Amino acid sequence: MQRTGKHVPIFFEALNQMPIATAIYDNSNLNIAFANPKMLNMWRSENEIFGQTFGEVFPGFTEEGFTDILRNVWDSGVTYKAFDTPATITDGDLKIKRYFDFEYKPLFDKNGRTYSILHTATDVTSKVQSINLAGQGVPHIDPEKNLRMISYTLSHDAKNPLALAKLGIGLLKDHLEMNPKRRLELYDVIDQSLENVVDIIDKTAELSLAPIYHLKKQPLRMDLSIPKWCREAKVLYNASHTEISLGDLFPLSSDQNAIYQIFTNLINNAVKYSSLNKGAQILINSQRITNGVLYIIKDNGIGIPHHELENIRLERLRASNSEGFQGKGIGLFIVQETLNRINAQIAIFSKEGQGTEVRLFFPN
Repeated sequence: MQRTGKHVPIFFEALNQMPIATAIYDNSNLNIAFANPKMLNMWRSENEIFGQTFGEVFPGFTEEGFTDILRNVWDSGVTYKAFDTPATITDGDLKIKRYFDFEYKPLFDKNGRTYSILHTATDVTSKVQSINLAGQGVPHIDPEKNLRMISYTLSHDAKNPLALAKLGIGLLKDHLEMNPKRRLELYDVIDQSLENVVDIIDKTAELSLAPIYHLKKQPLRMDLSIPKWCREAKVLYNASHTEISLGDLFPLSSDQNAIYQIFTNLINNAVKYSSLNKGAQILINSQRITNGVLYIIKDNGIGIPHHELENIRLERLRASNSEGFQGKGIGLFIVQETLNRINAQIAIFSKEGQGTEVRLFFPN
């Protein structure tokens, strides 16, 4: 989406006519390269701010954390979306509290590096204030949506331990002469699998029904959990040949049930969709970046067609090249909904036939 030379005036003129407030930052220092009239009016600024950095022009926004969020987006390559977010607008000697829906979207060059950030925003102050006046300021839980989430999550996640239990029972039936030690190991697998089913039921109900502000945030040792989830995925998808490399797995401070659902779904997808590749490889690592932790899960599986990437997280939508793999198209939907509940962000990069990279940003 880079524009150079004679295309620049036409490109910026088109952005000027955008019906939504729009701005562009074109380097890692968050230089303000462009803002259309709607954004300048929202900021109560003039175009003299072009060529200056976001943090210099808006120290108040920096204090409120928006500069750090922009830096995270530049470093991580993960789009950041927020809704009903308060921000203080400085208008001369006045400071005015407003509420916004906004998005910081990284744009990439041909090498996959961030070269600019597209910022769009909508003022939703009237909507937020009307809700508060009506006495409905507490986040609303949609019972129908939560019931659907519970149903989807149970039907999807419970299949993993049930499949392991079924596998263990099948081996016991087919090998009656099995030595006692191996038999006890399989009994333990079956027992643990059934306990996991009960645990999934409890976790799903707790996560789906609890208001967002009641989610339990606690330190989580990812270096202990991720290897276990990887081993289970390899057994589930008969992928003993898959090579999984684990880099730094930094701890997260989040809701344990949410993290379980997010990572098990994504790891299972990586193993499943690379399982037909004889040289299947998966890399999982993490980085500490400004104000949070970035996790990357990368595989060399079947990939996702480019034109389907934008909608792949919608309910019951599967990639067109996933025929032949078990699934109902709800795994990524569950991941997206769960990430929304813990205010984390996801970005998916993929090329058909070459693999998929998922980036997850978890704020501190």
